[in-house]
Amino acid sequence: MKRSLLAAGALSLLLFALTACGVPAADAPAGEAEKDHYYQILDAAGRELYTVTDDDAVAEIDALISEAGGENAAHGGAEGDPLYTYAYWQETTLHAGEDPEAEREYLEVFRTHVYADSDAVTTEVLSDVLEEVGEFIRVRDLGGLLTFTAEVSRETADALRDPARFAGA
Repeated sequence: MKRSLLAAGALSLLLFALTACGVPAADAPAGEAEKDHYYQILDAAGRELYTVTDDDAVAEIDALISEAGGENAAHGGAEGDPLYTYAYWQETTLHAGEDPEAEREYLEVFRTHVYADSDAVTTEVLSDVLEEVGEFIRVRDLGGLLTFTAEVSRETADALRDPARFAGA
């Protein structure tokens, strides 16, 4: 019971963090502008394998990773080293007075790790994002708070273990 409450609290904070950073919630109103984002896929050693910018491939990865936010998520990381890491990069917020047509920078918001011998997926919100959220809610040292692991379906884990499928899109 205590684990479930901790996981629910962590997921609530994650949703708040991503919303505060501009990642629209799944049920965000249709009229809200969605920030552009892409994925950088890293191998086990942290080397870049692919950068995925194709809208269809990005949407497919979004759908796969969203399964990891289900009710069975537990606070903390999975055991073992990740086989692949999906780094989520999102354009920064457009501030008042900035040219909406100007090119914007991208910020790495979170990383999702997939493992070779497990259907567990670990998602961690990066400390820079947490510090920004911490400033907003006036809480310090949030680093590591929003790391959670969830068991996903075998199909989802297998799809994430095959990053080449997203490279050619």
